[in-house]
Amino acid sequence: MKKLMFILLLVACDSWVNQSPWAAEADTSLVMKWLGNAGWEIRAGSTVILIDPFLTRKQASASEEWRTNEGEVLRNIDKADFIFAGHSHADHIADIPFIAKRFGSKIIGSRTTVNIALTAGVDKSQLTSISGGEKFDFKDFSVEVIESQHGVLNRGGRRRQPRTEEVPQPWQGPIKGDAFVEGGSYLYYFAFGKLRILHQSTGNFIEERIKSIRPDVALLADNRSYHWPNAFELLKPKIVVIHHYDQWRTPLSEGIPDSNRRRAQRFARVITSFDRNIKVIIPELLKTMTLE
Repeated sequence: MKKLMFILLLVACDSWVNQSPWAAEADTSLVMKWLGNAGWEIRAGSTVILIDPFLTRKQASASEEWRTNEGEVLRNIDKADFIFAGHSHADHIADIPFIAKRFGSKIIGSRTTVNIALTAGVDKSQLTSISGGEKFDFKDFSVEVIESQHGVLNRGGRRRQPRTEEVPQPWQGPIKGDAFVEGGSYLYYFAFGKLRILHQSTGNFIEERIKSIRPDVALLADNRSYHWPNAFELLKPKIVVIHHYDQWRTPLSEGIPDSNRRRAQRFARVITSFDRNIKVIIPELLKTMTLE
């Protein structure tokens, strides 16, 4: 493979352009935009993929009906062929039903995500339920679903893995904040030609499930309770993009507080202390990265 240097350039349109060392082997250019939290838009050829899109940027109240900020969503999203849900908390899926109904998107997610979408009026023909282990081949990409788990909690000095709650069936009536339970957590391992991208929606892994994957780019969510060297030893990524470090409860217009940036920088130091050859990127809200 022809060796190319990895370049990050800030261009006039305020987007980041990345020329990767594996660029010559990709079948098509990819344009990736960080939507905040664990949310991404990936444009591959004529296909637009969303992962965990959440533009409403507010806390879901347990006892109140959820309402998507439709204006904010439509200011930032103009197409969605596929939507992938890493888990079913509000800050990952609450805007998905509106987007899917607006653009006719196919939704891939847990049984909980599917049942919430059905309750919101998404047609069942648009929905695919996953439980881990599935592989899908589409026109411009393929994807493997990998079972994972939500972030480890520390309570009283003890590490604990919370029990997964699920929504077993759709219902009649409004969707309130307490409907957005975890519903299982999943990694998505995308292949665009020979380029491999791993998306992680929450900072944890089932290590047995990631032993055989080797992503070129890993989109990772920080969790200081997880022992990250284990993951890096198994995954051996060339590039790590740190996401889910922003203040997702505040509007996009307010930007990212310095304290959150320092959190991402701490995680970056953890990564480079393990392997200085890993390129670490801390993305900016609504900025794009182009892989050619």
